[in-house]
Amino acid sequence: MSKFYYQIKGRQPAGPHREAEWAWPPVFSGMVEASDRKQAKAQIEGLYERQFPMRVLRTDITDHAYLLHIQELTEKDTYLLRRFEDTTCKECGTVFRLIDKYNDPNTENTSHDYCTEACKQAARGRELSEFRLVTEGLAPPVIYQVRQKSTGRVYVGQTTQAFTLRWWQHLSNPSACKFHMALKSTDITDWEFSVIEVITYPEGCKDRAAYITQREGHWIMTLSAADEGFNTVRPAGVADLRQVALPLACDT
Repeated sequence: MSKFYYQIKGRQPAGPHREAEWAWPPVFSGMVEASDRKQAKAQIEGLYERQFPMRVLRTDITDHAYLLHIQELTEKDTYLLRRFEDTTCKECGTVFRLIDKYNDPNTENTSHDYCTEACKQAARGRELSEFRLVTEGLAPPVIYQVRQKSTGRVYVGQTTQAFTLRWWQHLSNPSACKFHMALKSTDITDWEFSVIEVITYPEGCKDRAAYITQREGHWIMTLSAADEGFNTVRPAGVADLRQVALPLACDT
């Protein structure tokens, strides 16, 4: 059995200076499973209890109210297949399907990430607020850990950005490092993100970047994040972490 994506397009009436044409967006879009295109068409027509033309000459548009388009899907058609998957809103956690938005003439938005326009605007407002905190120097640098619940293994990192933004970057822009490979291969619910130190610079600190890196190294050693966790660099042979700048495991 193959999957077939279909669109039922409605006719847009002719106007004083416009010929009749097929309107956009389609009246309805959906997906059926069938052995071939002919059976897919029969299944769709059975659902709507009417027949649909699949090809109409421009001169004959006024004789037809609807036009049916059918496309066989393959594994490469991820953009279309995603429309039928359950998606969790990044703001409120509501589960929705993108195709239901496309079929709702009163939908507020067709965002792939948020269930409603309100959620989309709430997320955007928070991102702008975090950006403002960073640019105004009101968001202090932090050392954070990401812990895998099922194993207890951790990744330790540092950031001078808003820490929620750093977590989002790990998820949305993964690299080939050990930590990111583990993130990609497991369910996101198996991970928890937390701040373990808010950086306070000692009096007279001349190299703040080095100090942050030193504190990151302290936590890498304390939590065995390199020996047993997901950091790829262990600050070996460090007697006093306040005096030595340590390399980072992943870019921050």
